[in-house]
Amino acid sequence: MHWSELPCAIEDGDLWFAATSADADRAKELCRTCPLQRSCLQGAIARQEPHGVWGGEVFYEGIVVARKRTRGRPRNGELHQRDLERQARANLRKNTPEAVA
Repeated sequence: MHWSELPCAIEDGDLWFAATSADADRAKELCRTCPLQRSCLQGAIARQEPHGVWGGEVFYEGIVVARKRTRGRPRNGELHQRDLERQARANLRKNTPEAVA
């Protein structure tokens, strides 16, 4: 398959950086049909992509999250989850080869 036939090349590219959960879900759906889904996800993780849908997963502040959060003030449970995700990112940074050396 040529890259120009991939879902992310055929569809509107903004879909993968959507403002709504529905659009992010649509991008994730399209990713599931892509033969490069796994390598796309692995590359995004390696590059620590800050935002968007990559390989069928939503990235927020450099980590994979279960779903795209809507705009506005987060609920209390979401605030707790965000704190956990930030701590996980900090732990990852501490354990990178550059940080350990």
